Amino acid sequence: MKTLAQIRAANALKAAKQPNMGIGQKGGDALSSFPMLIITDGLLATLAYAVERKPDGQRKNPGALLVANAIAEHLSSPGIRIVKASDADSLVEELANADSATIRRATSETLAFLNYLKRFTA
Repeated sequence: MKTLAQIRAANALKAAKQPNMGIGQKGGDALSSFPMLIITDGLLATLAYAVERKPDGQRKNPGALLVANAIAEHLSSPGIRIVKASDADSLVEELANADSATIRRATSETLAFLNYLKRFTA
């Protein structure tokens, strides 16, 4: 059986290998600001930012969307299973309908996961 730290690290290593992980608009860094956005605005608001679309249907923040998709995959992974959603759009919908305890668990686990992901993409 793996520890939570091992699961987080394995999922973060997998996510870090995705091309353009965490690259923000105009070459900035979408990943480093993600934890602070969650702390100040909450997980749902941060995910809403990540899945936002332009009027033409394109994603406004593709780097943030990659981070949000990695979060969804982590939260639904074996050993974590806080949610069933495995992509950002589904995660927003699931958490919007979840109870407060689930949102607290998802927020706490997301912040722990992002600590690993930030280090592996630096």
